Amino acid sequence: MHTTQAERMGQAITALQPRQMGAIPLVYPILTALEVVQMTNVLVPSQADVAMGQVVLVLTLNRLLAPQPLYQVADWLGETVLPAVLGVAPEKVYDNRLGRALDRLYPHLGELWARLVSRAIAVYDLGLNMLHWDITSIYFEGAYTDSELVTYGYSRDRRSDTKQINLAVDVTHDGYVPVLYETLAGNTADITRPLPHLRSLLRFLACPELAERHLRPILISDCEMITPEAVMACHQHDLYYLGPLPHGVATEQLLASVSAAELAGHPLAYRPQRVRSDDPQCVPYQGVWRPFICEHAGERVTDRALVVWSAGKQRLDEQKRRTLLKRLLNGLAKIQKKLNTRRYKQRAYVEQRLTAIQQGNPARALVDVQLSGEDETLALTFRINRHKLSQAQALDGRYALATNATHLDADAVQTLFKGQDGIEKRFRAVKGPLSVHPLFVRTDRRIEGLIFITLLALLVRAILERLCRQQGLSLTVDRLWQQFATLQAADLHWADGSRQRRASALPAFQAEVLTTLGWPGPEAYARLPPPG
Repeated sequence: MHTTQAERMGQAITALQPRQMGAIPLVYPILTALEVVQMTNVLVPSQADVAMGQVVLVLTLNRLLAPQPLYQVADWLGETVLPAVLGVAPEKVYDNRLGRALDRLYPHLGELWARLVSRAIAVYDLGLNMLHWDITSIYFEGAYTDSELVTYGYSRDRRSDTKQINLAVDVTHDGYVPVLYETLAGNTADITRPLPHLRSLLRFLACPELAERHLRPILISDCEMITPEAVMACHQHDLYYLGPLPHGVATEQLLASVSAAELAGHPLAYRPQRVRSDDPQCVPYQGVWRPFICEHAGERVTDRALVVWSAGKQRLDEQKRRTLLKRLLNGLAKIQKKLNTRRYKQRAYVEQRLTAIQQGNPARALVDVQLSGEDETLALTFRINRHKLSQAQALDGRYALATNATHLDADAVQTLFKGQDGIEKRFRAVKGPLSVHPLFVRTDRRIEGLIFITLLALLVRAILERLCRQQGLSLTVDRLWQQFATLQAADLHWADGSRQRRASALPAFQAEVLTTLGWPGPEAYARLPPPG
């Protein structure tokens, strides 16, 4: 009876065990180029059988590929091709060892991050002339009663029921690559951070690897940055700043100083990505320069502010005002109906209710409210103040972008500020694919250690996305992960006792990506660990 080659091979193979590979060929070359293992081992030497650099590499790869709590990292590692690639046996990365490693790493986090980022800047030619800075909150499940970091505060995740930390990050304008970060207590107020952030940035730029470049970056941020102290500090230290002026009387006066006709005569070239540049239905942004005077501690500087009008913002402003006015008027009407009944007979109680319903509603300034009479003979009248409403409507769609960068024209200022959305995308990656929420550690040292690991993973993701774009591959990291998810290797056990590891065939898309990037294929990661 004739036996096929496939049948003969099947008889010769006694066992077949799959090994996960996934996106390892995409991220391992970057981690190698950053010299993560070598830099960590130099900074935190160890005599243990698993060096500190290997621990950092394992944790970073886990955060990139399949984030797990520390007690599950060993199981995950054992299902992948990584033990042979890294030379680390899964049973040696148990949770207590990982926790102790994070404790040892803690005093060196700042220095290690600076060295790795300096390496990334040199290897990948990252531009530091424009940096985006922002702060986000990250909520945690659990009590964290002994933590100084994890506490209640203003939640950007709309999770006021949970404790949180705050995370401040600077990213490059080109590729939104993180270059500086700071972990803050969850109740830290944004308004307190501009000056400490500037000091941290100056220390970063003073690193030996960067000092010789004589950098003077443009620091782009939201309105929390534009404080008198921060503006003066930027002038004193030769830094450029760019960001929106905070709400207030002075800003409203500045916005009102530009007429609609003057704005209409100064269209801006910027278009949102979702709008075609040649779309005739697209109403362009408009922008007019005005002087911006800043005073602090007896000093005074005159910079520029670009008063911008946006059709999209005008629609949002109108919708928001209608919603707030409706909420306020409906609330006032309910009180009016209840007047002189039950508790609403008492003037003091009605005044409390009026205060409560107006508190926190910006539309209260647009409605004249009058309560007259004494207990049991109360009368409530209210009406929209048309003059104030008209003044508010005249400012719809407007905001002011202040800067001391005199070399920027109006189009550049608007384009750079709109790039602030890029840092939000990085925050979404931290909270989403990199799963920073379930860190499953309880000490502040280990929290900061895993935040470092998460930011290192974010650095790798951002570099990968930037490299793809530079090579003409219009791919997000999430799509790359999806396409490489099925990549595996298989351990073959032959009847003669020998073993072999083979990578699965590489589909055309994956092959094109790796060839374009100039990186090894999956066969480079399909080697067996040594026996025993």
